[in-house]
Amino acid sequence: MDEVIDEVLSAEQADADSVEDEVAAGDDQADEIAETEACGPLNDVALGEQVGEDSGAAGNLVAAAGSLVTVAQLDAVPLFFARGVPARPQSFSIEPGFRDVLVQTIRSVRARTPASFGDLVRITTAGAFVDKPGMHGLGRAFDHDAWTFEHVDIRPIRHDHVAASRAQRQRYWALAAIMRSHSAFVLHGHFNADHEDHIHQDNGGSRPFTTSSPATVKLVQAVCNHIYSESPALDIDGGFGELSAGAVRRAMIKAGLAGDVFDPAQWRRFLRRSGRLGFRLSMHG
Repeated sequence: MDEVIDEVLSAEQADADSVEDEVAAGDDQADEIAETEACGPLNDVALGEQVGEDSGAAGNLVAAAGSLVTVAQLDAVPLFFARGVPARPQSFSIEPGFRDVLVQTIRSVRARTPASFGDLVRITTAGAFVDKPGMHGLGRAFDHDAWTFEHVDIRPIRHDHVAASRAQRQRYWALAAIMRSHSAFVLHGHFNADHEDHIHQDNGGSRPFTTSSPATVKLVQAVCNHIYSESPALDIDGGFGELSAGAVRRAMIKAGLAGDVFDPAQWRRFLRRSGRLGFRLSMHG
């Protein structure tokens, strides 16, 4: 692990200044919305109301949500839909600013996946703009079912967060960590039962670390367990007590980071370094 961490630290030096620029740009402003209100449960009605180019109901829904754009790909990666139907390419409507967040996320993941993963060939989603409460109704949320590379895949839809394979768990939490470095809320398999089969990503929350976010605390607990091999493993309970705080301090030291997790720039660096580390470790069995 030490050799892999050394490689990660060397590779992440180039990202140090860009994180400072992001924080200085003040992109941590959040909407006044509770984490539990960011996304309602997926259900048959919502899944039937995906807004794409072939949806006759799209006009009224888009008008209600404001200015949206229709996309069939993000950063040249095709988007697919596969819930209740054979997997197929599909277009989705999304708010332009949040589309840019997703593109940034894809670029961060691509920059951190090993060459052995191969190219990212598709992203399968359970929905973007959907006629439902929360950030989906604003076109500012995206539900990730699967990321498919040429040689590996990351599939929240098959519950990779609790997979028997450690490599699958590491890839899942690496992906979730990088998503969280670019936006919040990131609602994952340990957040609640409604998100066991997808990762919800939106830009309605504040990006710095906060103990008031159960999804964020559970994410960092899982990262400590599955990527940094915390032993004994933390309970993934959303409570940031002494054990969790100590585990995060140890993980940050391994990641070559001073200070604490409440520093916005160090928090983002920790998430992205954890992502790179998790992807790399997943290739070592």
